[in-house]
Amino acid sequence: MSSGGGTPKATGQSLSSAATAKDRIVALIVSDPHDDIEGINLVREKMSQDGIHVDFVLCPGDITTMPNKDYTKRPGDEELGVFEKKTLKVLKALAEIAPDPSRLLWIPGNHDPLTLFQEAKAGTQPTNINPEILNGNLHGKVVEIAPQLMIGGWGGCVEALEDGKQVWVPYPYPEAQLKDRIKALESILEKGLKTNGDNPGSSSSSSLLLMTHSGPDLSSTVKVTGVDPNSLNKPGLRSHIINSGSASLSRLLSSPMIQKSCILSMHGHTHQGMGLARVGGVPILNPGSILHTGSYSLVTLRKKKQTSTTEKSEHKEGDKPIHNYKGPWYVADIRTLFLERNANDA
Repeated sequence: MSSGGGTPKATGQSLSSAATAKDRIVALIVSDPHDDIEGINLVREKMSQDGIHVDFVLCPGDITTMPNKDYTKRPGDEELGVFEKKTLKVLKALAEIAPDPSRLLWIPGNHDPLTLFQEAKAGTQPTNINPEILNGNLHGKVVEIAPQLMIGGWGGCVEALEDGKQVWVPYPYPEAQLKDRIKALESILEKGLKTNGDNPGSSSSSSLLLMTHSGPDLSSTVKVTGVDPNSLNKPGLRSHIINSGSASLSRLLSSPMIQKSCILSMHGHTHQGMGLARVGGVPILNPGSILHTGSYSLVTLRKKKQTSTTEKSEHKEGDKPIHNYKGPWYVADIRTLFLERNANDA
């Protein structure tokens, strides 16, 4: 991890192995735990009771509860000590659901230590986080998790606006800076998508998953319409909607290459925006907050079976692909579930 300032160097790496060299992958998405280890353990118990075995655990940020700080300043001892330790505890709990720690992939949110971002001004890496778990940090990275299946990540949030006024602060960079900073990720995504074929979306190319903390501003999943940003069922509407999404992420998703290759974009941050939407042809999933809405998602991915040289494919009976472009992978199923603990909030 880089600890200097400036634009991060997005990198590509591979997690492909015999474990993922198959035509079906199940991913558990747990977002915005905010130190809710109890909730994570309840998810683990539920997975065990139902006999569900996941291949990957994904966490789109807000792992802990650190107050937002000025990102231009070196983090203080409290942040580096207390909140890194809290982050590690949560990541360890999530890693216990995964087949092994390398199958936990995550990004930092706006309540996570600055040292988890490559733009950190501190002169050191996190000192309290297990290196194996730390390697799962996808901020500014692209990883191949199975043959012809990549995932890219970007953490943090931009400012949220209500009636044209800022109501939630950006961290660690505002929208005005994100456009240039995210170019590194865009570049590595385009390079990776072209690696296996010059025709994005074809069976010879790669399919793409995106995981960000804040979502694209064009999606309904970044809008807070209710009076309580942390509740799904409290009656009442806000006088003005809070939009917590990023225009830069919308531009990234709007590019022709991403539109043809991205089979799912996931984000957290906006607890009350939990749900499924689309930006163009790309499905957008916000699983909600395991702490506040008690919700999490299970996503099943399948690899298409080639039946001819004309790229016809067959799916198992009952599968209705959520994304129908010609890439090698598709989303066969998305389920968002609720903890019984939060049943009254569902």
